[in-house]
Amino acid sequence: MRFHLGAVPEDFEPDETWRTIREPGPLLMQVIALPVAVVTGTIVLIAWNVLAGPLSLQLGADSAPIAFAFALLSFPAVIIVHELIHAAVHPRWGLSRASVIGAWPSKLLFYAHYSGPLSRDRFLAVFIAPFVAITLVPLLLASVGLIPQGNIRSAVAWLSVLNALSACGDLLGVGLILFQIPRRAIVQNKGWRTYWRAKETDDARVVSSLAG
Repeated sequence: MRFHLGAVPEDFEPDETWRTIREPGPLLMQVIALPVAVVTGTIVLIAWNVLAGPLSLQLGADSAPIAFAFALLSFPAVIIVHELIHAAVHPRWGLSRASVIGAWPSKLLFYAHYSGPLSRDRFLAVFIAPFVAITLVPLLLASVGLIPQGNIRSAVAWLSVLNALSACGDLLGVGLILFQIPRRAIVQNKGWRTYWRAKETDDARVVSSLAG
C-alpha cells in the first residue's frame, strides 16, 4: 500500500479497446452528491430510530467534554477507516503497491485508488464496502440487540450516519457504473476517469498469444 498527496495517480494508458464512461469531474461530483448525502443520511438516521429504538444521549457535566472530543475526532477517524476498507477489497487485501490511499486537498477529496484492472463486480464491491461495513452492519447488530442502548448505541449510530453522509460519492459512483458498464467487463481508472472494456477482449488476447 502506498500513500499519495495530490490528484489520483494517472498510472494507466488505455488503448483503443478501452471506453470511458460519462462521469462528472471531482468538484461537480461533490455538488451532485450533496443531495444524495442528505437523503442517505436521513434514511439511515430514521432506520436507526425505527429498527434499533429511539436514540438517547445522557451526558453529565463531566462527560460533555468527552462527547465533544469524540464527535470532533470521529470525522477524521471515519474518513481513515472508510478509505482503508475501500483498499481492503483490492486484490491482496490492499497490501500491494497497486493500492494507493490519497488525499487531494485542492478538491477536498480522500480516495483509495487501485492502479490495476478489476472486474466490474469487484470494482462495485470496492465502492460499496465502507457503506456496508460502517453504516449497515452496526445498524443490523443494533436492531437485534447486540449493541446496548444508551450512549454506546448513540455513538455507534453517529458514526453510522456520518459514514452514510461521506459515502454519498460512492453511492453515486455505483449508479454510474451499474448503468454504463456491462457485468462482464474489466474496469480500470486513469486518474479520476473510469475506463472499461469487455472481458472477451482480454480472453481473445490470451488465445491469440497462445496461438502465436
